[in-house]
Amino acid sequence: MLKKNGVLSFLLVCAGYILLLAVVYYPVVFQAMVPAAPDALVPAALDTALQQLQHASGRYPLWQPWVFSGMPTVEAFSYLSGLYFPNSAIAFLHLDGMLLQLIHLLFGGVGMYLFLRHQSAAAAAAWFGGAVFMLNPALTAMLVHGHGSQLMTAAYLPWLLWAAMRLMERGRLQDAGMLAILAGFQLQRSHVQIAWYSWLFMLLLVLFLSFSGRIPLRRLAARWGLLAVALGCALLMSAAIWLPASGYAPWSVRGMASGGGGSAWEYATLWSMHPIEFSTLLLPGIFGFGGITYWGFMPFTDFPHYTGVIVLLLAFLGGWSLRREALGRLFLFVALLSVLLSFGRFFSPVFDLFYHAAPFFSRFRVPSMALIMFSTVAAALAAHGAGALFRVCPETLHKPLRWASLAFALLLVVMLMLGAGGVGENFFRSLFPPPSAGSFDLVWMVNRVRWELIEGAALLFALFLAIAAGLLWLGIKKLIPFHFAIHLLLAAALADLAFCSMQIVSPPPSSLRSASLVNRESFRPALQPDEVTSWLARQEKPMRIYPAGPLFSENKFAISGIESVGGYHPAKLARYEQFLAGTRNLASLGVLKCLNVGFVLTAAPVEHPSLTLVKTGDLQRIGGPQKTWVYRLEGTMPRVWSAGRAVGVADDGELFRLLEGQGGEESVRSGEAVFVDESSPLAGKTFSPAIIMKSERDSESALIELSAAGEALLVQSEIFYPLRWKADIDGHPVAVERLNGLLRGVVVPAGTHRVRFVYDRSSFETGRMLSFAGFGAALLMLVAGVFTGGRGSEEN
Repeated sequence: MLKKNGVLSFLLVCAGYILLLAVVYYPVVFQAMVPAAPDALVPAALDTALQQLQHASGRYPLWQPWVFSGMPTVEAFSYLSGLYFPNSAIAFLHLDGMLLQLIHLLFGGVGMYLFLRHQSAAAAAAWFGGAVFMLNPALTAMLVHGHGSQLMTAAYLPWLLWAAMRLMERGRLQDAGMLAILAGFQLQRSHVQIAWYSWLFMLLLVLFLSFSGRIPLRRLAARWGLLAVALGCALLMSAAIWLPASGYAPWSVRGMASGGGGSAWEYATLWSMHPIEFSTLLLPGIFGFGGITYWGFMPFTDFPHYTGVIVLLLAFLGGWSLRREALGRLFLFVALLSVLLSFGRFFSPVFDLFYHAAPFFSRFRVPSMALIMFSTVAAALAAHGAGALFRVCPETLHKPLRWASLAFALLLVVMLMLGAGGVGENFFRSLFPPPSAGSFDLVWMVNRVRWELIEGAALLFALFLAIAAGLLWLGIKKLIPFHFAIHLLLAAALADLAFCSMQIVSPPPSSLRSASLVNRESFRPALQPDEVTSWLARQEKPMRIYPAGPLFSENKFAISGIESVGGYHPAKLARYEQFLAGTRNLASLGVLKCLNVGFVLTAAPVEHPSLTLVKTGDLQRIGGPQKTWVYRLEGTMPRVWSAGRAVGVADDGELFRLLEGQGGEESVRSGEAVFVDESSPLAGKTFSPAIIMKSERDSESALIELSAAGEALLVQSEIFYPLRWKADIDGHPVAVERLNGLLRGVVVPAGTHRVRFVYDRSSFETGRMLSFAGFGAALLMLVAGVFTGGRGSEEN
């Protein structure tokens, strides 16, 4: 596709995009700013700890013991960078995580440019379409709020469309290989929902091309065959992630959403886009601009789904210019479908159909994320609209511009009438819900900012409409060259989007939104040992900590090898989530003792007879040092013990009452009783005491030697997850029992025995071999197609 000077042109395209990114993301590029959101800190802290573990063990870690008393890594979509093949290829460059995300954003813009050029869009129009894609406020929010995998997955969307279109139109083996590699890399970035919408868009493109009449029917079967092989290789490339993750899904808190029932429906439709809120496409501040000023219909948001008036007008023009082509009908259908899906619970027929019929769809919880397809369509159609303007005869725009100017004048009159006497302000203020603010003054300030955002959005809307009309008028009247006027119009559209994105990157102080980015130097202490974590790391192990109150979600303890019953992770085990909910976030000393908690950390001094103050110091967090009190919890249970009897309980309510109550706490402290489901064969049984002679463990195994005169019940204070954690006694597999609702246990016969708990890696290792096989097959198709000169098509 590239001609003699094509390489230079391509480099200029990339240079233009790089300059645009440098302007919009100035704090990231030139001031070393990094996201401060939990979704950024979680992987940063855990990745550091897991890198240390991988280096020490020499194998890819599949279980981490530091957060929520232990949980999977790969299965819960943690620590996946080593499974993303491009990362392995450029690891020697030691690229910063933020730079890698910006490179992917650039990659997405280039992909949109190539997709549009493949549709014969003019170079300037195609560059504009790629820039609109990159400046999508949703992608900006992904970057500055720490959703890196989401951003990098979305960057592959235009590339999938480009590769699928080439495959269906040319039917060459190298096209199938290229599609397989791109789709496989996207799946390896592991944002399921974005990848799902990308593949939906891609398959709809293939369907429309198949029945457009552009492809001879006799060749359709062969090209669909190549498509199936390519997508099959892509799925294999991601098997190291998806194979183990599919097994974890029913055990994950996210799997609770697909279990059916009202709660599952509520979970899946939490972030539904209300039709009225679509006004943010033109007026970004009409429902606030995220944070405390947001007053829309979603639980919360950090950005508006803004497209810009000029981009939307160009998109309408592009849709009109493509109205007789299959591609135009495809774009219209995809835009409509994405909007209807984003409505979620506010217009459920279409969403219901996908929720009950489409695979994996019921596990998603952000219907508004479907708008990634809408924004891609808007970028493509706006580019076609720009191309249509470049081709149009200026004189033909006289009449449309006259009518548009009249409509604009009427709009200004309406805006002035609404602004006169405070009519508009009073109307909107009557709609504002009370913000979650603690004082009347703060409530008044939030509502004032909300109104100012509406005013500002309306003024910007009018300003950019006036700029568009004025530039077209200057071009039509030949006061400036018409094509130069169009270029200025495109620059104005990009300035509009860039201004919106810059409000997300660097919120002004008057916006009442907290800064999304912090200086890297202030970020670094939060990922390094401090006086609290250093002291805890020197204490006898194994022993867990309980970070109370505001410290509960802190993950930095993992870096120092400190195991916590708290933490933050969006895909924790569902059973652990139920346990947290049933025990008020483990707010019971009886529960903490059975979880082998040796120290309780608080942000304020407390007094309790079971707690002894042993340390005070500063815990370095992202917001600065946090004064912390460390208390020793007396009478906690060891990591391994033997129970004398198993008491049956009817349900979780009874279990939690027993664990939290005085009798339950006494039983736990003595180790005499554990609780099991009343239907368990262990319920009501008594067991002989055992002597624990040896106990060794690492992250994925444990070895315990014990001796008992009779049948014993061994309790290990580790999370019950029988899908992966297997047990054997003297080499013979045995069943793992669930004790105290959360822990592991095995029944051990009389005598001296060796009990081993081992994490089953077979699913991951099988998936990893399939990943390499899929990549090898895709690479073979690409290379074979290139070396056969394109003859590796359906004719062969």
